Amino acid sequence: MRISNNMVETIITKFKSLFYKKNETKAMEILKDKNKVSKLLEEAMNKAKANRIGPIDEIWSKLQIVFSLLKDWISGEYKQIPMGSLMILVVGLIYFITPIDILPDLIPGGFVDDVVIFGFLFKQISADIDAYRSWKEEKAAITFYEKNGDAYADETLFIDMSDVYERFEVYLKDGDNILDAGCGAGRDSKHFLEKGYDVTSFDGCKKLAQRASSFIGKSVINMKFTELNYNEDFNAIWACSSLIHLTRKAFVKVLLKFYEALKPEGHVYISLKYGDSEKVEDGRVFTSYTQSLVKDIIDTKTPFKIEEIWITSDKRVGRENEKWLNVILYKS
Repeated sequence: MRISNNMVETIITKFKSLFYKKNETKAMEILKDKNKVSKLLEEAMNKAKANRIGPIDEIWSKLQIVFSLLKDWISGEYKQIPMGSLMILVVGLIYFITPIDILPDLIPGGFVDDVVIFGFLFKQISADIDAYRSWKEEKAAITFYEKNGDAYADETLFIDMSDVYERFEVYLKDGDNILDAGCGAGRDSKHFLEKGYDVTSFDGCKKLAQRASSFIGKSVINMKFTELNYNEDFNAIWACSSLIHLTRKAFVKVLLKFYEALKPEGHVYISLKYGDSEKVEDGRVFTSYTQSLVKDIIDTKTPFKIEEIWITSDKRVGRENEKWLNVILYKS
């Protein structure tokens, strides 16, 4: 059911004045007891599931993200959401399970006002929802590699990357310090160390970080991309096939972190799946890019300049038909 912009404004205004203020205290009391939050969440999930056909279907995917966020907060696994944002969500759930609509006389059939109100609340905490989604996607990828890290390492550890190394090293000076971002089993870190560069390596997968540490003979940091917090510490950043499990929105955020981590006149190498899709397989996000798409992202959403961009074939046996997009970026 479509409603006018005036009706949307009326619903939101009445919600803020008649419901939100009256239920802030109740929401804070619920948040003091995770059992109460869990009970509220269960009621909301059951109601959403029972009434999915209709207006609620319009916000179904975002509701599932919010429900998942609250589950992970209740379990203690996710702690990064501010209390103010949690209160906004809880007030929204209280309204959702409340049987009386704000404007029952103007919106027959129910749930249209719930959709409007959830849309309003989601906008208030959109940054927190995006941050949680990035955390969830990164966690899914890391979980996969924790289970399959040895097989992944065996498959990729001795791939010949000499042609790409040579192309990147044109931009490096002797002794430059390099951040190997998402180093996997340590193949590229070992190469750069043997060439005399100062290398800092990290990987979000603990198993791969430990294996890389043993392989290169140097400590490897177990760190996620969302935890990056460097400030002009590196002459160069190497991110070989390590950004493919990020959504495009998360990809931009990581590029901006790279920009902050890089010294002026520094360079970044990234390799991405070639194509134009964003899909989920085995619980992991796989995002691919064309040259024009990457150029648009770099030019409009980051301060980087593109030095080079080219396509190569996958070097793994049996996967030669798969293509990779290679990009070298420059920080002026």
